[in-house]
Amino acid sequence: MMKDTEEETKKPIDLDFEEVYRPEDRVKIVERINLEENMDAKDIIQILEPYLKDLGLLTVREKNYVGFNESPFDLTAGDEDALAIYGFEIKSDKDTFDRLERQLQHYSYVCENIFLVVHKKEVPSWLPSWCGVIRVSSDKKIYQESYSYKNDLFNISTGYAWDRIASENGIAGSKDKLQKLFNEIMGIRKNILFNHYFAIEYDKATNNSTFKKFFPLSDRQKSFITGLTIEYQIKEFQRELKTMERRFETIKQSVNVQLNIKEKEKNGKIKC
Repeated sequence: MMKDTEEETKKPIDLDFEEVYRPEDRVKIVERINLEENMDAKDIIQILEPYLKDLGLLTVREKNYVGFNESPFDLTAGDEDALAIYGFEIKSDKDTFDRLERQLQHYSYVCENIFLVVHKKEVPSWLPSWCGVIRVSSDKKIYQESYSYKNDLFNISTGYAWDRIASENGIAGSKDKLQKLFNEIMGIRKNILFNHYFAIEYDKATNNSTFKKFFPLSDRQKSFITGLTIEYQIKEFQRELKTMERRFETIKQSVNVQLNIKEKEKNGKIKC
């Protein structure tokens, strides 16, 4: 059985793109790529997707965090061992960056790492620092111009913050207890998201969704949910028990009143 201190998740697959961070190297590559024919989004996907699949990642196109065809993500890749989700927003040579800021925000709700993928286009200066940049060439090379790192919207990095949150909410014990519960919940959320992207398949012909492969929760996560369920059921039972006790007390008082009346009638103290 896994101890509480052990990590359940495995290390994500290294995407291992060819790194190009020196400005002089990047200039040379961009100059060469600018001599190539323009690419559309489909051309770029046909370069990027096979590379991701060769690494052993699952891929899905045109799917977003609420469903299909509502500002869908161009390409999403998943590491089924680590349950890591990578988002790739592709901008062809004909595209603009008008919707990019909103698209990246949507990606950040779901993906651990997010990349902007381009061919010739110059990357906008306002691009968030957590969004990586990938550039592809017609000879099927993939260059990484900047790193992507996890944009955890719920990250609480300091022990002081955890301690204060626990204290203000009247939670007994150290911050470790609260942080452990938080991490369990985030792990369950991660599993549900991964199933949403890579287990559920939409059939346009029948307009139905089916599971093509299921990614189960860990035993510890299932125990955690069961524990929450039992605790909730106990609290509900306790509330119902208190309600029954109040009703029983009301009935008891009513019966006592009726018995007193009958006793008085029997003793002739009350004339009918």
